[in-house]
Amino acid sequence: MKKSKKINLKFNKYPISNEFGIYKLYKIPFNDRIFANADKLMSMIPKTVKENKKISFKTKTIKSFDNEKIDIYIFEPKKLETQKILLYIHGGGFVYRGAKNHYSFCKKIAEEGLCTVVYVDYRLAYKYKYPIPVEDAFSAYEYILKNRKKYNKIIIGGDSAGGCLAIDVIRKANELNLPLPNYLFLLYPVLDKRMNTDSMKKYTDTPIWNSVLNKKMWELYLGDNKDYISPGEMEDVSFMPKTYIETAEYDCLHDEGIEFSQKLKKENIDVIVNETKQTMHGFDIKNGKITRRIINERMELIRKI
Repeated sequence: MKKSKKINLKFNKYPISNEFGIYKLYKIPFNDRIFANADKLMSMIPKTVKENKKISFKTKTIKSFDNEKIDIYIFEPKKLETQKILLYIHGGGFVYRGAKNHYSFCKKIAEEGLCTVVYVDYRLAYKYKYPIPVEDAFSAYEYILKNRKKYNKIIIGGDSAGGCLAIDVIRKANELNLPLPNYLFLLYPVLDKRMNTDSMKKYTDTPIWNSVLNKKMWELYLGDNKDYISPGEMEDVSFMPKTYIETAEYDCLHDEGIEFSQKLKKENIDVIVNETKQTMHGFDIKNGKITRRIINERMELIRKI
């Protein structure tokens, strides 16, 4: 009888916390074969979100710039009055829908009574190239502007690719002379299509995300568009609001976040930078001590805005 072979999982070479377990080995699949299937599966996640004694949860369909319908999901505190509203734009390389942890984060914000959250389910770049994801996110921002009577503070937030979209929404609002948000909330954001930072050159094989995947992402998102100016390339950032930027230590995007914060500071814009340690891109997909601590720090910040 043959002895069964032991499976030896060799953890990634980077000193990322063991708290993240198998995710230290995981890299997001990035090819055309899986995008459509993932889209169908992940479209079911909002149906699992339930309202409770603390929050209401509803889906609203709005129209984007081309008259196409998109969904937004609204998390609202029931018993606590809040004058803040957050437009949250999920990450996923512009090609994946939001994961379960995105909805859990938005739900937690509302449950703690920090603010109402509007989550936008923008169209994805494996089918809809730039600028459609930006336009969809901007349509959600317009919805907030039209329905903001009881809110005196608007926050725009996003993780990863959603951070890029959040900045592009602000840029478009500024170009159209529309009211700008009071705060920008960025979690390990995608910021610069040039990909020329030290961390981008160094982290070619980090778990979850790396510079190899990042290059594929930009190529797919932009297609033949050569004119797009990414946030990191912006010459004028003087109109940007107060900003929170969170980075992950072992992430090819780390230095883009730091450089963008420095650019904002030169314009005397208030910036909080949280350089999380022993973390990789998208670390908050795994619940653990580090993730809980950092999410609590995010909550405290939103509470103070």
